[in-house]
Amino acid sequence: MTHLYEHCRRALGLRRMAWVVGCAALVITSGAQADQRAKIEAIEGTVISTELSGRIAKLPFRPGDSFKKGAELAELDCTLYHAERDRVSAQLQSARKTLENRRRLAELRSIGKLEVDLAELAVRESSAEQRIASINVKRCSINAPFSGRVVKLHSRQGQSVKAQEKLMEIVGSDLEARVIVPARWLSWIEKDQGVELAVEETGETVSGKVTRIGAAVDPVSHTIPVWASLKESSSLRPGMSGVARFPDRPDSTSTE
Repeated sequence: MTHLYEHCRRALGLRRMAWVVGCAALVITSGAQADQRAKIEAIEGTVISTELSGRIAKLPFRPGDSFKKGAELAELDCTLYHAERDRVSAQLQSARKTLENRRRLAELRSIGKLEVDLAELAVRESSAEQRIASINVKRCSINAPFSGRVVKLHSRQGQSVKAQEKLMEIVGSDLEARVIVPARWLSWIEKDQGVELAVEETGETVSGKVTRIGAAVDPVSHTIPVWASLKESSSLRPGMSGVARFPDRPDSTSTE
């Protein structure tokens, strides 16, 4: 960079605007080869909502708490849904016994085929209702779809909620860095290339590798986004920023 600024100084001494413009372009070009700004993002994240109406019996995690995949994030009071499942289970048993009886009567030619068919349909209907009731009982417990942390709670324990109402917002523990790089870097940047991220908030340097390259170039800025997965670190959080360096990028002197 020193020789670039010296070149600009000499051009200014000559007071030639063409040289000034050229120097500015040269400095910008060199700057584009420098390390790039990056933002840390969570690979996974979602808003947890309930599929049923009911009262929240358990809400064990608070904002900032971490959890593992499969952990119970919330539980609804399932008394009513348990009772409904028991009712349809008894109804199914009754329908099956009725079917058995009508089949025996049909063998004795005491009833026709229509009565047997109707009894079979009643069994199928009761069986479907039992499956629905069992699904609703399972929905009373909401488990984590991935490992991560709680970002925000939208409900409280003991609160009555409606179906599809938000309970909490969560993010995954797997993080990646989003880096905006010059479009001409496409000539050498590729998937699995190494990245070093200097995190501003913590002062640490985290290594990673390129996982995805943007599908389109911004026609105004002539840049393209690149995503890099990061090695797990307990101190990293989504929203942190830093400077990304690509150790394998060509030397700036060879690309000028």
